[in-house]
Amino acid sequence: MHGTLDIRKNASGSGFDVYQVRYEDLAGNSFAGSMSNEDLRELLYHKLALPLTDAELEMDFDQLVREGHLRFDEIEMKASELAGAGLRYLEPEA
Repeated sequence: MHGTLDIRKNASGSGFDVYQVRYEDLAGNSFAGSMSNEDLRELLYHKLALPLTDAELEMDFDQLVREGHLRFDEIEMKASELAGAGLRYLEPEA
């Protein structure tokens, strides 16, 4: 699956950060989930095989924490990787 990984911080004001994670491929198939800062770090660093060095990933993660949004365009992901990382498949809208 070739598509976009989009991550946004919720402005919940609950005292801890919650992130909305969504991957959508070019055909419109998508996976989504909510996760904590710690779970998101685990997702990006260990569960997904992102084509980035640790230094690049650290800069991107810092940007996400600072700005509240991060997007990885044109990346290749497997449905099994996304599901295994805790993201759920969303049925395409008719």
